[in-house]
Order: sequence, then C-alpha cells, then structure tokens
Amino acid sequence: GKGACKGKGACKGKGACKGNGKGKGNDKGKGASVSAHAKARAERLVQAAEAAEDEARQLRNQANELRREAQQKIAATAESSELTDAVKEAGRAATAAGVMAFRRHGAPDNDSDQASALEAAKAYWAALDAAREEACNSDNFALRAEACKLRMQASSMQSQAGALDKQAKTTKAMAVVSAVPNRIVGRCCALFAAKACPFECGSCPRGSHTVPDVPPESAVFMTITKAKMRLLQQKWSEAGGHGELHGAWQVRNPRLEFLFRGAEANFAEQLARAPDVIDAWHGSREENMFSIARNGFDPSRRSGQVYGAGEYFAKNPNVSISYAAGGGFMFLCKLLLGKENADHTWHQGPQYYVIKQREGRMQVLPIFLVQFRASRGVLATRLASEVLICDSAEEGTLAGQQRGGLQACEGRRGAGMSAASTRHLWLGWLDPSLRFQDDDGVAEDVRSFLQEHEAEQVIPERNGSRIGAFVLLRAPVGRAEFAELSQRRYRGSFRISVDDAQPANPRCRGKVCPRLSGPSRYCRGWNIRGHVSWQWGCPYDHPESERPTHCADFALEQVAAGSAKHDEISTDLRRSLPQARVVGVQRVTNGVLEALYEQRRGFIHDKQGFAVEKELWHGTSCEALPTLLKHGLQPPADTEPSDRCPVSGGRGLCTTLCGTDCPHCVKAHHWHRCHMYGLGVYLADNAAKSHQYVRMPKEGAKGRAVYSMLRCRVCLGNPYLIEGNLLEGSAMHDKCWCQDPSDTLETVAEEWSVSKGHDAYYVKGLAGRQRQGLGVVNNEYVVFQPYQILPLYRVDYVLG
Repeated sequence: GKGACKGKGACKGKGACKGNGKGKGNDKGKGASVSAHAKARAERLVQAAEAAEDEARQLRNQANELRREAQQKIAATAESSELTDAVKEAGRAATAAGVMAFRRHGAPDNDSDQASALEAAKAYWAALDAAREEACNSDNFALRAEACKLRMQASSMQSQAGALDKQAKTTKAMAVVSAVPNRIVGRCCALFAAKACPFECGSCPRGSHTVPDVPPESAVFMTITKAKMRLLQQKWSEAGGHGELHGAWQVRNPRLEFLFRGAEANFAEQLARAPDVIDAWHGSREENMFSIARNGFDPSRRSGQVYGAGEYFAKNPNVSISYAAGGGFMFLCKLLLGKENADHTWHQGPQYYVIKQREGRMQVLPIFLVQFRASRGVLATRLASEVLICDSAEEGTLAGQQRGGLQACEGRRGAGMSAASTRHLWLGWLDPSLRFQDDDGVAEDVRSFLQEHEAEQVIPERNGSRIGAFVLLRAPVGRAEFAELSQRRYRGSFRISVDDAQPANPRCRGKVCPRLSGPSRYCRGWNIRGHVSWQWGCPYDHPESERPTHCADFALEQVAAGSAKHDEISTDLRRSLPQARVVGVQRVTNGVLEALYEQRRGFIHDKQGFAVEKELWHGTSCEALPTLLKHGLQPPADTEPSDRCPVSGGRGLCTTLCGTDCPHCVKAHHWHRCHMYGLGVYLADNAAKSHQYVRMPKEGAKGRAVYSMLRCRVCLGNPYLIEGNLLEGSAMHDKCWCQDPSDTLETVAEEWSVSKGHDAYYVKGLAGRQRQGLGVVNNEYVVFQPYQILPLYRVDYVLG
C-alpha cells in the first residue's frame, strides 16, 4: 500500500518494552542472544543428527556388502546351470535336424528327415530334463534362497538408512530452530500493555509479561509447505493479483506476534467483542523487507500520507505493486481494525486501509512475504541462500508444556480394569521420540512392551507432542494378567498407564467424561459410537450440562454498510454469487466460544510453531443458526437418525443430532455420497458452494426469501493439502479425526508430517478435472475439532 515503512522498530508507548532492534543488520544485541540452555540443546540435536547420519552410512555399507555376497552366490549357481554342455549339444543337433527337414520338404526321403528331427528334439528335451533333475539335487536352490534372503536384508537396511537420513535432516532443522532465541509466542496478558495487570511476571494467569526480543535476520523468514503456497496463490488471485506467484515465505517473528496478540486482547476489552481483522497487502522497496519483517511498521517513518496519518495497505495487490519500486516482493499482513476513524479509515475509491497505529499498539502483523515477479536483486539471493528453516521443522513449545512430552510417564489417572477380561487396551504416554516414527515404528515399540500378549491391531494416538496407543489384543487378558501389565516397566525404566479401553467399559458407566473438564473441553466420542473406529468411541457420559457452552449466550450487532469489514464480506460474497445482494451483516459476540477458540488456537500454535487462520463460509438450515451461534459448529456423528427419535427423526438428516446416549439412534451411518473427506465440519472459501446447503430461508420484504450464511474464523493450523482424486468415493468417509489419508488418494500432493500431524484438510478443487464422485470442483476445508471454528458474522442476503 501507499506510504511504505522501513520498520526501524523500537516501540516506546505505554506498557511496551523498548526492544533494541534498530533496523537491518543488527544481530549483535539482545535480539541475537541465545541462552546457554538453548545452545546446549542445539548442540545435542546436532550430535543426534550426526549419529543418525553415521548409523545410516554404516547400514548402507552393510547393505552393499550383503548385495555383493548375494551376487557371488548367484554367480556360483550359474556354474551348475541347467544349460549344461550336453544340453547345448543336443539343442544344436535338434536345430540342425529341423533345418534339414524343412529344406528337404517334398523330397522322396522327407519322412525319414522328419523322423530324425523328431528324435533329435526328444533327445534335447531328455537332456534338459536330466540337467534340471541334477540341478534340483544340487545345492543351487539353497544358494539361491540364501541370495534372496541377503537381498531382502540389504533392502531392509537401505530403507532403515533412508529413514535415518530423514530423521537426521529433521533433527538438524530443529537444531537451527533451537539456536534462535524466543522462537515461539506465548499467550499475552490482555492488561500488560496498559500496565494494569496486578500480577507479577511469571504468576499472571492471563499470560506472559515478557516481550520476546527482535529476531535475527537469519531466522525471520521460513520456507512454507505446498498447502500454504496453494492458499497464498488462491488469496492472491481472489484479491485481484495476476499470474502465478514465484515464491512465498512465512514471517517468523515472536515479538511482533506477542505485541499483536496483546493489542487484539486490548481491543476486545475496549469493544466488548472480538475486533474485526482483515488481510491486506503492502509493497515496499526490497531493501526494506528484512527490516519490516524484524521490526514491524514504524509510525515514525511514515511518508506520503495523502489520506491521513497512518500505515497504508491495499485491498488489491495490484495497488501495492507500484510501491514495490520495481522490486518483486510485497507483504501479506493481518490488520486489527479497532474503531473506525479512531484506529483506522477505509477509502473505497483507491481501496486503501489506513491503520492509525499509536506507538505501543501493534495493529499490523506481517505474516507472509510473497514474490510476484522474477528478481535478481540482493533480497532474492539472500532468501534463496540464507533461509534454512522450514515451517514444518518448527518445533513448537508444546513438548515442554505437556506431561509426557519430554519423557514416558503415566497418562491417565485411575487407569485400571473392573471387567473380568478385555482385549482392548490403551497405553501411554510412550517415549515422545516415537512421534518422529511412523505407525509401524510405534507398533513395534508397543509389541516389545506387551511381549507375550500378541497385538492384533496397534493404533497410535498422537496427542500434540505425546504418543499413546490403542491396542486390540488377539486374545483377552484377565485381571491377573492386566495387573501384571500395569506394573510392568516400560523400556525397563518408566511407569506408564495401562488402561482398559473396551467399548461400553463398565468402569466408566455413569461417570462424566474427564475430557469435558480437561484442556480441550471436548470429547470426540460424545457422538461417535465407534462403528468403524472403535478407539474413538467413549464409554463415559457426556451430559448437556457439562458442555462448556451450556450457559453460553450470544449477541448480534449490525456491521455498518460501507465499513471496511462490510465491504470485504460483500465483495467476497459477490465474487462467486454475483446475483446476491447483502441486506445485512451482523457481528456475533459469544465470549465462551471466543475463549474456547483462543485456547485451541494457542494449543495448535504451541504444537506447530504457527497457526494458519482463514475466514470461511458455512451454509446450513437457517433455523439451526441460533444453535450454532451458541454451541459452535459440531462434527457429525457416525450414526444414522432413527425415525422413532423425537430429536433427529423425520428431518431428512443423514447423521443423527444426538449423542451416544440416545436409545433410538444406534444404526451405523454408511456412505451415501456424503462426508466425502470424513466426519468433520465442512467450510468453503466460495460463497456459492456454501449457499448450496442453505435451507429454510426467512421471508423478507415483499415476500422475498432472505438467506443466511455464517462467516467464520477458522484455525487451520498446519493444513494438509489434498489435491487429486480419491481411490474410491467412500475411502475417507469414516475418518473422524485429521489422520493421514495418503493410502486413500490417487496422488499425494505433500508428505504427511509424522512428528506433528496436521489440523485440518485443505481439499483443492479440481475445477472440472475431477472424476465423478472422487473429487470436488471447488475448494473445501474440513475441520474435526469444533473450537477451531469461531462464527463471527451472520450474513443475510437475497438473490436476483
């Protein structure tokens, strides 16, 4: 946008710390300091990576030796081949006799020639049979079997070496991240910036009082996943950008995000609601990009203030291109609007957002740097050669916060068994390093612990930085065997929980599910009976009164027509639904849902090291909107509604609205061209797509139908990109959590993150290239945890 800032970056307002970052190249001050603990940890990670590389090298050498030995054995068998000299001689005689008979075809003595040829052929086959019999009686088969076994061992070692190489690469990336100070943002106290918090630093329940230092240039940008690149390209095109982006990098600045979250909390207190947030573009000279990414937008360096004092940002990226001064880069930023005219102004003609940041309040957060044209400048060279950190290698701080994130330990209080026997177990928490291994690696570790108890199925539970496992035993264990397992030391040293996980567990009957009072405040098993995925069923009770939104309430406030947010929503609606006319946009305020969303967003941020957020559409029955605005959007059940059910029956639903306590709705739900990508909440960036699901509109003026959709803020976290067709239409239908779908897809667009997982599916629309029933035309987003979705606006519109 207009008024490019150079980002000198020392905020001096009330309640804000004076960071000493003073522009480009200043990596020697506080911003570059690294604690002795962080350095030691980085050194340990480097050592671990080098050890993994050494082990991989040794395995490859051993594999090569085995291959050579196998080749020698194969060569030895060649000496006693079936094609012995006698067989070769008989073959030459048979060939000569056959040629002679063919040449003398029709001659008087041709019958004798044919008889000779037949006898020669019989002699050849007899010689070959004799040679084969001799070979069978020799040691050839044993040698070949040994050679085959050696080759299999070599192949296995080669695979192990590849896995170790991958682990070493990930560990090295983690070492780079660990060497950077203050790498992750914690939650910020809402009162800290105003110096109104009565608590001391470290004891405040609202969050941290410590502002992270300015990051060094070597760590302020990260490369991004393919899913994020697709999302950015889509954002660019929808906003009016032309052509394909040449590249993109995520801004990694804990200091700016800390201050931005603090400003967001302060606005929420002032406005008594969540502040409006808008994404916008900002162009500047290439030499300014590192400084802006490190220090933000400095109000003291404003220039060209045609539309009043402030930092200028554009709705359309083409406007920002002119301010790049011939360069090829610009920022995508997140803007906190606050109050109109006081904290921002919107100028519809040039499509400028002017953010009136006062010193000490961080209303602008640069989130991505995009390259929109080729460049041979210094910035492009530095980004290509110096940016070593990938967002997927960002470690997060969750391991240090979660019990079981640093070492194996007991995972469930009161774990035990009251039934006579069980085949279903839960084990946890296991060695946290298992999060870097695939499901087979976890299963091998579990089987090593179980020893004599054979496991028919092992299903890892990846909970943030922790690893547990659901186990289906081949044979049930009684109470005595269960007690022995419970006392058994994991890996000879650690005590872990061994719990009875059988469906309808009698020990849990009549008790409230502990997850409802836990950190997530949510149990996926409240409406999952486990028809297909037994481990997702929950034997505890889930009473309505224990839901965190049971006493929640919401309010609606009209968003003024012509305002920045109203313009953004109206533009996005008409982009795919041009016949629509907005008749009202109402802002939703629900303090309980806002708190639950922020807690979930914070959890994902701590797990991934970042959290992608996006505003999306959701269409449903207009009569259901009050329920959704109170309780949030809930993932569907795995059970069909019963016609006898007074709540869910006779409403044309494909899944029940009831929980597992309903005595009527008990039949398994099967695929009927619905929930193609799992039993989650579906949202869209295309309003026309969501409009297809809007039912029962209200009657408006002159009898016109007034439709309503929800505009939601969605925490996608680290979304997984699905780009292509399914192997079959029902392949993903039964997934009730965000799990690796690779084995259900024709093509895999990106590798699944084994260590941290993903938080949502981003299904890229194929725009007509999809196969019937195996893909989608428009983009879809699938979320499986309700508090990753915050309904922000109710949008009412008419058609025609």
